[in-house]
Amino acid sequence: MNRKVITVALAFVGLVVGAGFASGKEIIQYFVGFGIHGMWAVLLTLAILAIAGYAILQLASFFLANDHNSVLSEISSPITSRTFDVLITLTLFSMGFVMIAGGGTTLNQQFGLPVWIGSAVITLLVILVGMLDVDRVTAIIGAITPFVIVLIGGAAIWAFTHIDYPLAELNTMALDIGSTLPNWWISSTNYVALALAMAVSMSIVMGGQIRDPKIAGKGGMYGGLIFGLLILVSAAALFVQIDKVGTSDMPNLMLLNQIHPALGVVMAFVVFGMIFNTAIGMYYALASRFSGGNPKRFKILLISMALVGFAISFVGFTTFVNYLYPVIGYMGMLLILLLVVNWFRSRHEIHEESQRRQTIRTMLRHLLRRDKKFTDTHADKLAEAIEESHIENEDLQAGSVIAVVEELEAEGIAYDHPSSFDFEEITNVELEDSALEGCCDDPDAQAPEEPAK
Repeated sequence: MNRKVITVALAFVGLVVGAGFASGKEIIQYFVGFGIHGMWAVLLTLAILAIAGYAILQLASFFLANDHNSVLSEISSPITSRTFDVLITLTLFSMGFVMIAGGGTTLNQQFGLPVWIGSAVITLLVILVGMLDVDRVTAIIGAITPFVIVLIGGAAIWAFTHIDYPLAELNTMALDIGSTLPNWWISSTNYVALALAMAVSMSIVMGGQIRDPKIAGKGGMYGGLIFGLLILVSAAALFVQIDKVGTSDMPNLMLLNQIHPALGVVMAFVVFGMIFNTAIGMYYALASRFSGGNPKRFKILLISMALVGFAISFVGFTTFVNYLYPVIGYMGMLLILLLVVNWFRSRHEIHEESQRRQTIRTMLRHLLRRDKKFTDTHADKLAEAIEESHIENEDLQAGSVIAVVEELEAEGIAYDHPSSFDFEEITNVELEDSALEGCCDDPDAQAPEEPAK
């Protein structure tokens, strides 16, 4: 499997998991409380997550989006786009400071540290990691996911080998705990809506950096499947141990403490990591939305918003969040429907665009590689693919050149520096020097010894 697909999939899981899942409380609330029927809710959730993940990231890649509004403005009317933009922005900001507050609470409960220390650590991490590019942020978010998989898997193995009651009695106990949701299918859609409403903006930012819609779509789909399977394993484990964890605020933590207290400490750090994932996703996406692609403005916005979030985290916003959560849930349902429906309608166009971008990359590899011959036929194919794309010609060509250079460097293949070529003559698209900024760390190292082809 493509390494980029795996990276995106793990990052997507890291964005949608959240501390509530890692703790296990959400799983009991949304799934286990319905007893055996809750497993149907899990399967429905898995299917929706896979489809929505595929649609969201592929649409983002198709439009090469820098923020969620880049997609919304293309697939909906100005009023609809503006409405969702405002609601998503409110969600990002409010959940951002809630996560900062949650970081303080987690370290306070587990280690007795003052609340402000945990909140300060989250804020500092958001600022430091936020200074990195999207690819590195994506990798960092995804790096925490394997720990969740291992710990949930370990807890499940212990749970399945230490069952004290028959299935019928466990089902009765689970139903006695119940859920605040009316039925299992509403519970499933509500859970997915909340998870994706908070992750959709950063998911679009991630997907927009991937030039191949196929890779982006697969990353989102596999991420949705992985998360769905994690929910299934966790829900089944908590169900068979409902007699022990049903009333716990941290069910997974309780299960792990049953195995060994040290695992409980590890889980506390994982929950803290999930809180950080959500926080960086909120603030990175928020700063991207208002920076207009300006790196300096992005950094100023990120730092300012994180510090404001840190300050607000000390104030009680329980009532505000209680009113906001239902709005997020309903908005999430409508937003997912909007994205999936538009993806379905555009799937043929997305496929054609994916083919065009593959052609562009292939032709550029012929152009830049020293061991390849670039012919007039290649030039015609390159110019035609760039012209037929719905993306601005200069943006598409510059981004593709940079992506190809990174591929060639990673593969250790010698190439001629892009500055050696007259792209306007080859493709009828003039590139400014700034458009290729950063495509090579050391231009002279790869500069051609002979005139360009």
